[in-house]
Amino acid sequence: MNVNGHPLPPPDLSHFNENRNKFPADELRKYVGKHIAWSPDGTRILASGDSMDEVEENLIAAGIAPSQVVGSYVPEADAIML
Repeated sequence: MNVNGHPLPPPDLSHFNENRNKFPADELRKYVGKHIAWSPDGTRILASGDSMDEVEENLIAAGIAPSQVVGSYVPEADAIML
């Protein structure tokens, strides 16, 4: 998406990791096995889905530009990510 024919500026991610690390584990557990879209400041999950395509569709339906979020996947608690 763009504004008046101009691309949106990149989101400010300067506090993402700090806030993401404070996100309640119980809340994150609701998304195990799902792809999610974080707010740029890492405080909220804006959309989720079984695939990133579904997440993108949900973002667009909510009026949120996919380029303005941080995409992630929530693995099972015992999954090893290499």
